[in-house]
Amino acid sequence: MDKFVELLNKSGIGKIIEQEHKKYKKANFGKPNYNLYNMMATVIYCYTKFRATLREMETLCKFDLRVIYLMQQTIPDHVVICDFINKYIIPHQYEIFTMINKAIINELKLDMSIQYNDGTKIEANANKYKFVWKPTTYHKKLDVKIKDLLVKMNIKFKSKNLIKLFQFNEFIKEYTTIKHDICINNIPSGRGKKLKDNYWNTPSNLKEEKFPFPKQKKKKETDKKSIT
Repeated sequence: MDKFVELLNKSGIGKIIEQEHKKYKKANFGKPNYNLYNMMATVIYCYTKFRATLREMETLCKFDLRVIYLMQQTIPDHVVICDFINKYIIPHQYEIFTMINKAIINELKLDMSIQYNDGTKIEANANKYKFVWKPTTYHKKLDVKIKDLLVKMNIKFKSKNLIKLFQFNEFIKEYTTIKHDICINNIPSGRGKKLKDNYWNTPSNLKEEKFPFPKQKKKKETDKKSIT
């Protein structure tokens, strides 16, 4: 805990607290009932260690020895903690983050010339419904099918990038304005409903085609033979 407090002192976060405290002092808000530097260390520690909420921070100030040591046995209310975060941390959150990172780099003497992007996701049982397989394979195959369909519709698409949904909708709307016989509302949707070749040539005022389910054949009942 002492090293943690020393690291915060080296980062220079205290300057931000002094600047904000002068603003509120001029506005005659009065002196707070707690130490601002201890509160800053407590909030940062609780967020990084426990991901605690405001009420959980209040309970940690009562029962956790590490947090009690940081707050020097003062127990702030969750409303007080929320007010401190809104006044001192949120307006300077990005500045505080960079200052602490710089202090860690200088303390541990890290080499920042080599950087790594952490974003690899490895799935044990990957299939087309998983986030690993779908964006790379499924979208590419679907894009090829859409471009083949646009070629059949005599629509030119020169871009090599993947076709987005709003672009495809614009192409369909333009095509339907040219072809007056097509009505998008009459096109059936769902699985197991294949369109016939003559469907695209039917006028829009015709009723929607129905696709009934095939009738199941009744099984012939066999007469049971009586055993004598």
